[in-house]
Amino acid sequence: MAERVHDDRSNSAPPVASNGPPQVDALDAWLVPIMFYAAVVFLGLIAAIMVLWVDIPRVVEMAEVIEVPAAGGTSSDDMGLLAPHLTPEERRLEERAFALGWKVLYVLIALWAMFILEQVYRWVRSRLDPRFAGRTTHGWVYCLFPPLRLGAHRHGDVEWIWLPVLGWQVVDRHLRRKLERIFSIPMFWIALMILPVLGLQFYFKHRIIDHPILRSILHVGTGVIWFAFAMEFIVMISVAKSKLRYCKEHWLDLAIIVLPLVSFLRSVRVLQAMRFVPATQLQQLSKAARVYRMRGVVMRAVRAMMLLELAERVLRTSPHKRLERLEQLRREKLIELEDLDAEIAAVRAKLAAEAEGETAG
Repeated sequence: MAERVHDDRSNSAPPVASNGPPQVDALDAWLVPIMFYAAVVFLGLIAAIMVLWVDIPRVVEMAEVIEVPAAGGTSSDDMGLLAPHLTPEERRLEERAFALGWKVLYVLIALWAMFILEQVYRWVRSRLDPRFAGRTTHGWVYCLFPPLRLGAHRHGDVEWIWLPVLGWQVVDRHLRRKLERIFSIPMFWIALMILPVLGLQFYFKHRIIDHPILRSILHVGTGVIWFAFAMEFIVMISVAKSKLRYCKEHWLDLAIIVLPLVSFLRSVRVLQAMRFVPATQLQQLSKAARVYRMRGVVMRAVRAMMLLELAERVLRTSPHKRLERLEQLRREKLIELEDLDAEIAAVRAKLAAEAEGETAG
């Protein structure tokens, strides 16, 4: 209970003003912003690859499907297999997207090396100078998924995080509220972008392949929306008091981010397998067709979730809804205070009883 009271008091204190955390050397002052922006670029490259390897092929393959007859001796599971039937122009578009995706992937791998080198440098420095031991945590996790570097903390008397424009900030509820205000308006307009994306998809359907400009708007919009949601989620969860609670409260954002990644990884795995086996074989066509169907289902689900997210953000900005949320929050806090007062009274009564017993003895 004492720990809880202390935490509540620390959260209610005014934000700490500082030009930087203790013991930030010149190299760190130069390196931290660079690695933050490198993580932003890395996240953007992931969005680009998903557009090139998931969204563009999905739109191309929506154009037409043909039924592949079962070959002699094949099982009944292969009957009615659907495989994409593409025109030469559509096939060239898909091949160009696939080739460009590999180039982006090479750049991403080269950028990945920066995060590994940074962590090796920090690990060696912490071994040579104990003052730097434990200063930055989760470094090896950032090596596995570099975009998480956006929310890297610096530990000292308090936790710090570096953010563009804001600089070094203490991680507390004041920063969480400030970031919520900063993200609210841009993310509202980003969420609104799902409307023209869905409109293009609904109106043109497979015919959008014949409109390069509209198709480009569709793909760029999809990539920008995913990038914005992913960046907001990573930064906000890094400053959240309870990571698990934040995920539960923002499960829709998490699904929008994760589902395209799952579809992307599945596509890469099957495409790599098909490089070494003739594509005319029925087994490989079966694998490819399952990927195409899964890719379409996943992207439709993601866009439906984006529409739900837009509705939620619109309601979140409504003054009436905000008033309801604040009143509900006030009721919850009052209940917590009542429970706290009751517990304090019980502890005081117990201490008084013990004191009376000692006096009587």
